[in-house]
Amino acid sequence: MNIAIRLILLSLVASLTACATTQIEESWTLPGYMAPAPAERKVLIVTLAADETVRKAFENDFVQQLDKNGILAVASHQWLADGTKVNRETLRPIVAQNGITSVLVSSLRGIEKSQTYQPPEQIGPGDNLYRNFDTYMVYSSSGQNEPGTYVEMTEYLLETNLFNVKTEKLSWSVKTRTTEQATLRKGVESIVNAVMKQAAKDKVL
Repeated sequence: MNIAIRLILLSLVASLTACATTQIEESWTLPGYMAPAPAERKVLIVTLAADETVRKAFENDFVQQLDKNGILAVASHQWLADGTKVNRETLRPIVAQNGITSVLVSSLRGIEKSQTYQPPEQIGPGDNLYRNFDTYMVYSSSGQNEPGTYVEMTEYLLETNLFNVKTEKLSWSVKTRTTEQATLRKGVESIVNAVMKQAAKDKVL
């Protein structure tokens, strides 16, 4: 394989494997809480976000995931127009008029930036690059054999809370940490999938 092509492929693999998925930091369940049967539930999905595109992406993905589990869910943006302030007062009539039993609220709780050291790819004799002196000298003097670099990472900290409409109490809460993804779609999928898996583990949805 051409040396230049091999180096490009190695770099691509390193970039892909460096992308972290969403991690669960912690979750909490109200002692004694038992989730109702799916047929008895109707969940209102609410995402608190300044960007309407982000809000709708999260709400729609949660609705789809809950639907796969046989739970009826509706997105708040179906009733609240873009720019409408989302709070207790604006949500109350939606809850009352649509038989909502639970409200799932997601919000950003912080953004953290850090630098991560990315070491250079280690290419040795097994790669057929050092088996003769000429190849070694060409590779070593080409500027390709450079030291590692520092890559800035952005992490988004989110909190998702499940409220019981009848008692108005918090039933479940989960905090997640997500490394910035290449696209909004990937970021949303990563977070929603992690939250849903934790909800299943905690037996709350």
